[in-house]
Amino acid sequence: MMIGTKMLSACLFTIFVSVSAKDQAQRTRPHILFVVGDDVGYNDFGYTNGERTFTPTMNELAATGIQLKAYHTFKICSPSRASIITGRYPWGAGFYDMSRDTEHCTTNFTALPQLLKPLGYRTHALGKWDVGFLNRTCSATYRGYDTFFGYYTACQGDYWYHSASGGYPDNAQCTAPDGALPTDFSSNVGTKVQPAPTSLNGTYNRVLFSNEAARLIHAHPSPTIPMFMYLAFMNVHDGCKYLKANMGKQAPLGTVTGHYNRTTLDTYKVSGAMYTELDLGITEAIDALKAQHMWNNTFYIFVSDNGGPLDHATNFPLRGGKHTFWNGGVRVTGLISGPLVPVERRGTEWHGLAHSSDWYHTVVEGMAGGNVPEDTGPRPPDGFNLWPAIALDSHSPRTEVVHQVANQYFNESCTAITVNEMKLILGNPGDNRTLRWPEESQTDIPFGRSGGVVEPGTDHARAGSFPNPPPHHLEPCAPPQGCLFNLTADPGEQNNLAHDPFYTDIVEDLTQRLAAHGASGPPNAWLWGTDVSAFQHYEGLMCERALTSGFLEPVL
Repeated sequence: MMIGTKMLSACLFTIFVSVSAKDQAQRTRPHILFVVGDDVGYNDFGYTNGERTFTPTMNELAATGIQLKAYHTFKICSPSRASIITGRYPWGAGFYDMSRDTEHCTTNFTALPQLLKPLGYRTHALGKWDVGFLNRTCSATYRGYDTFFGYYTACQGDYWYHSASGGYPDNAQCTAPDGALPTDFSSNVGTKVQPAPTSLNGTYNRVLFSNEAARLIHAHPSPTIPMFMYLAFMNVHDGCKYLKANMGKQAPLGTVTGHYNRTTLDTYKVSGAMYTELDLGITEAIDALKAQHMWNNTFYIFVSDNGGPLDHATNFPLRGGKHTFWNGGVRVTGLISGPLVPVERRGTEWHGLAHSSDWYHTVVEGMAGGNVPEDTGPRPPDGFNLWPAIALDSHSPRTEVVHQVANQYFNESCTAITVNEMKLILGNPGDNRTLRWPEESQTDIPFGRSGGVVEPGTDHARAGSFPNPPPHHLEPCAPPQGCLFNLTADPGEQNNLAHDPFYTDIVEDLTQRLAAHGASGPPNAWLWGTDVSAFQHYEGLMCERALTSGFLEPVL
């Protein structure tokens, strides 16, 4: 019997992906540049919003890569990052939310970079950490990274002055009586934990992170030694010192006026400039890889940690945003690009279900050619190696995403699950607006007309957020029926099927699945468990030391 050309080609490609790629990786393993954007909106890169934001490098990477169109994460940042590093659902790693965030820790699990070290990788983490640091064993260079250059908490207070968050989250208010804040910026190597130089104050933190990424790449000893770089920019998160003052959008004025003169409102002008700065940082890291002859053997990965906040970002066509369990909060930008993407898959989309926990196996096994050991923690991994399915454009091995559960350890009165094309939400998922990037003006509109300001004597442009919506924007999705959506037919979650008798069995099945998953959830991943007084003692000690030394650092 003659074997069809198409079938033969598919068979040979399958062999390449599943067998020879691993053999090749053992000879010269690929470099991996893993970029995390903070609070990136689904509609906010130029290739998704009709070029209303200036992001040429991300546009090119999308045009030559594979867009992951059903990539999911958590609705807020710390749990999603814990999922990447542990290969578990956020709740499966004990990160149900961001309560007692400085005390969170992932040491119960083998971390992703710890799996890469035996494969010969040099590993670097830059930018945002936010998976615990009160005990140094929870910090980056104790979790498999050779170096860490960045900040520990959810956000720096300011993009230029790098202070701690100033009361965000509310349980970390390291503020002096005169209002001064310690700096949250560290430069750690191995077991040496130390603050970054004070001379960095005054420089936009995106510039610092991309400069350090380029320095590390140029210092890399050989293109044949594999490198894993986790580059977690703060862009486009608010500067947290200004949350209450409502001036958290921050970017160089030249970037604002260079590309956003026809953007109508100052909030979007500065937000757009923050995306352009993010794009510049990615460009500089890739340029360094090219200069060191490393790029041609590099996988490039980009993800957002959660959906864009609706006070300055847009997630069209998805409903909702950050802090919500609508798709706009949990279905985010995901991209694999670079020269190692198969030629026939460049410039395409993959619609298989994917989750932040999948990078654990996808990076280690699918890309680096290693093996994830059977025992990597008290709970089995929740993720899959997606690379063979992505490379072949075949079905995802993942059939469900458990967004949030409720159990004896945690209950925020909203749970959610996606199984194949059906999504069930039980409880109030949050702000349900669907926002898209605004149309441009036909004429230039000077910056400062709608509340934006420039710090005197500097190029520091700042703008505020849009006000919170009135309560009628909320939708309860109350149990027992909740809200049920067919995401294939209705990705914007506009048509609730839960009250249709035809779907009663599906609602009951997904409700039971949620209950079963919730029952398997572990305790919160807090260093001192339910001992709140111990946590308060050590966080107080951290603040006391920080206000004396000027820097936020581990206390143990």
